[in-house]
Amino acid sequence: MYMKKIPKLFLISIFFSYYLVAIALNFPWINEHFKPLEHLHAVSFKKISPQLYLGSYPGEKIRKYQNDLGLERVITLLDPDFPVSRELLKKEEEMCKRYGLELIVIPVSFFSRNPMDYMIIRDIVNENSGVTLIHTYYFDGRMQTLEKILKRYGVSERNGGSVESRSK
Repeated sequence: MYMKKIPKLFLISIFFSYYLVAIALNFPWINEHFKPLEHLHAVSFKKISPQLYLGSYPGEKIRKYQNDLGLERVITLLDPDFPVSRELLKKEEEMCKRYGLELIVIPVSFFSRNPMDYMIIRDIVNENSGVTLIHTYYFDGRMQTLEKILKRYGVSERNGGSVESRSK
């Protein structure tokens, strides 16, 4: 009975290994034709203050955010060392340029929980006024860490935060 399952499991594992390698090595072509990661990407969006939003990769919705929220700046945490992120960054640079949005790239590793990575983002947000969207590919641990840091150390009053939230 087990002998019949081994070839099947072997073939399935080869298929998935090939699929992952194909995505990693030739993501632009694969994504254009098959969109393998599209089902993983449901846009998440969270309002932190009237001037600050956290979310997942907006794609073409960036234009809608610009019109509806008055979006002026996009801060992306995508890491260009990963092939998927590299392609998304290229696309995002083109969209931001087309729509006249400022794009700031701060690559943060998938596994980073270092508060200093996120304090830089807080400082950028506090130094600039205007509506800002900060995003990763999908709303993951990096965004949750950033949200905790922003709640703990706050966003300046100019950006819709309060002094009380900054001092706690």
